[in-house]
Amino acid sequence: MHVLNPDRHGGISETAEAFIAAVRGIAEHGNHFIHRRLGSLPGRAHTPFYPTHADTDASRHEVEIMYSGHTRESLMVTSERMAIPDGRYTLGQLLCNLYKRGDQWVDELDDDNLVCTVNGREAKLFDTIEAGAEICISS
Repeated sequence: MHVLNPDRHGGISETAEAFIAAVRGIAEHGNHFIHRRLGSLPGRAHTPFYPTHADTDASRHEVEIMYSGHTRESLMVTSERMAIPDGRYTLGQLLCNLYKRGDQWVDELDDDNLVCTVNGREAKLFDTIEAGAEICISS
């Protein structure tokens, strides 16, 4: 803790962390002010300053696939992103594409205990998948 001389500065004491936090606050306020001013210019799109993963995945027509349980251990993969085509695309088509990888993928995806969820809800083979969806595959 850095203590300023009370005779010279009227008893003010500051920590380095408090000073850094204050500087960050000033920078964030300035950034918000600039963003607000630039956003009001004609022809400027009003989009979120920091896009979420789902927003960027949807714009690139991708889904995020997460593996858990025995599937994760067997395939030695925790997650991946996969591009999907425009139009109607089902969970069954996605699993078929994964199945085409062969070897261990065939063995793991043929499991009777395979459970798939799309955005947290259990999904069946003919359920449609939208770009930006989070798919969890586990067994």
